[in-house]
Amino acid sequence: MVWNVYFEIAALMISVVLMLSDLWKKHLPFRSWNYFAWILSLQIICCIFDIISCGMAIRPYRYSIRIHYLINIIYYISYIMEIWSFAIFTIAMTGKSKSIRRTTWFVIALPYLVSFISVLITPFTHMFFYIDSEGVYHRGWAYYYTWLTFLAFYILLPVAYAWFYKVQMAPYRMMYTIGFWALSLTGMLLQGFIFTDVLLEGLFNTAAILIIYLNIQNPSQFTDADTGLYNQWALGEVIDEKLEYGDPIDISVIGIENFPVLESIYGRRKLMRVLHSIADEITEQVKGVNLFYMHRGRFALLFNKNTNHKQIEHAIRRRFEMPWGEEDGKVTFKIHITHLDEDVPKMSIREIFDSLEEGLRNAEMKNNEVTEIISAQRIEEIRDGIKVEHAVSKAIRERRIRVAFQPIYSTKKERIISVEALARLVDDELGIIEPDVFIPIAEKNGTIGFIGSQVFEQVCSFIRERDMEDLGVRFIEVNLSPIQCKSGELVSDLFNLMDRYEIDPRQINFEITESAMTDGKILNEMMNKIIQRGSTFSLDDYGTGYSNLVELLDLPFKIVKIDKSLVWSYFNGTSDVLPDIIKTFSKRGYEIVAEGVETHNMAEKLRDMGCDYLQGFYFSKALPADQLVSYVYNNRRLRIMEEMRL
Repeated sequence: MVWNVYFEIAALMISVVLMLSDLWKKHLPFRSWNYFAWILSLQIICCIFDIISCGMAIRPYRYSIRIHYLINIIYYISYIMEIWSFAIFTIAMTGKSKSIRRTTWFVIALPYLVSFISVLITPFTHMFFYIDSEGVYHRGWAYYYTWLTFLAFYILLPVAYAWFYKVQMAPYRMMYTIGFWALSLTGMLLQGFIFTDVLLEGLFNTAAILIIYLNIQNPSQFTDADTGLYNQWALGEVIDEKLEYGDPIDISVIGIENFPVLESIYGRRKLMRVLHSIADEITEQVKGVNLFYMHRGRFALLFNKNTNHKQIEHAIRRRFEMPWGEEDGKVTFKIHITHLDEDVPKMSIREIFDSLEEGLRNAEMKNNEVTEIISAQRIEEIRDGIKVEHAVSKAIRERRIRVAFQPIYSTKKERIISVEALARLVDDELGIIEPDVFIPIAEKNGTIGFIGSQVFEQVCSFIRERDMEDLGVRFIEVNLSPIQCKSGELVSDLFNLMDRYEIDPRQINFEITESAMTDGKILNEMMNKIIQRGSTFSLDDYGTGYSNLVELLDLPFKIVKIDKSLVWSYFNGTSDVLPDIIKTFSKRGYEIVAEGVETHNMAEKLRDMGCDYLQGFYFSKALPADQLVSYVYNNRRLRIMEEMRL
């Protein structure tokens, strides 16, 4: 039989060009890259020996039967190995190959081993094929049974495995993986049942490999365009693979101090040229290290086994003492370095990156000229923070953020006159998570707006379901985080909730801290829109920030809440500025709330100083809604009884 080999020749040419392109570029230490290079090599071998075998079939009598067998056996074995390799490649991309048991691996490998052995012994059994006395190729008696079983198993298994673990794979990887198998299967069906005399299978396989190369294995997507180094995404991929296989991770990060300022001084184009020269020199001089450019003047060094990171870091510091760049514009950098040793236990990319970021930040704050070492204890603290972050996200999704209300006492009316709504979080695993732990985390990751929305909705529900006048509570104080204040949708969101629950805006007093005042004009506009509806504002935690007093006075606050740190420092004798602060704000017409009141003596003295309201554990801790109502009524009853005795 004579086959049309032109498509197979085209497949071979494309595969060879692809291989040369792959070899020309730098490679990351990925196992998947090694798998891919192996698959591409097998595809080239398949094409070569498929073309040779077809050429021999034109004049079979010219070649010995042994040569016919050898060429065809090499073709089939390389093809079997290619399909098996891509099946393993697909499973590896799910990130779950490490967890597969040995017995399961044996089951997965069994069809491959059977097919491999069947091809090797086919000259004796004629299972796959046989060559007659004239050198003519014939398919064997078990060809279809063995071949179709093999192909069906290694197409269905990896696709099913990838689909089952699809949450572990990026969507684009899932799409291209399924696309690879769809193309390969199409080529098999077309060649096997429709165009039986045309070699199409190799071309379809090559097209599938090309798709994988361009979209998954392409080194260009892992390369930083400015420096020519691998980028942070590539670093994450390498670390992820090392974590999966339990390989040691020994890494340092070099940070250029004040990089944004340098960028504005020298210009991005010039600075990037300098960074490129830094990358070239470090790559050339430093051995046993994979170098990555993360972002904003930060380089990561991933050390190979038995590499002395201290010597390398010392050499890099020495080099950075000298200027970089061309003669017409040299630049001198100050750097800081942080190191995460391979002996420190690691569980996730997130905690590794967070610890490196924090380590570099600490080195910059300390102005260290020695490497900031990240300890196992710090990793554990970061790990706990990540757990809290997951708990916060879970609570937001499940709407389990709860509100507690802390009473605020009026020194003039001598009763509870308002309450502050405070967010509370109880996790099934971590238990009670304090606000000073989860609120900063929520502000950092951007989920604080969702917490604020859930808290405000519960406040609105509390007001609607209770007779606030009968309680004697004039308003409820609700905190707005600095992140919320920057949202252009904050005002409409608050108004929508108040309208839905039919709440009188005068029953709400919003609290804003000094840290929200980075843009006074925008904040002023937002506050005035809300004030026009009837709500008021308090300046919360005064004394913890560094805002200009003139800027504060320009904003339409009605109440100033003095932070407990100022109150406590006065009563423990470390500061005497509290009376002057109270006088300053009182003269300007502000109502004053003192936070952190814990004793009767503190309450009496703060009232004498001119505080209008007092808040703290002396009166009550933050209470759930029902307990708050009972507390307010009991407080009123006790006050009435005292008045009657008088």
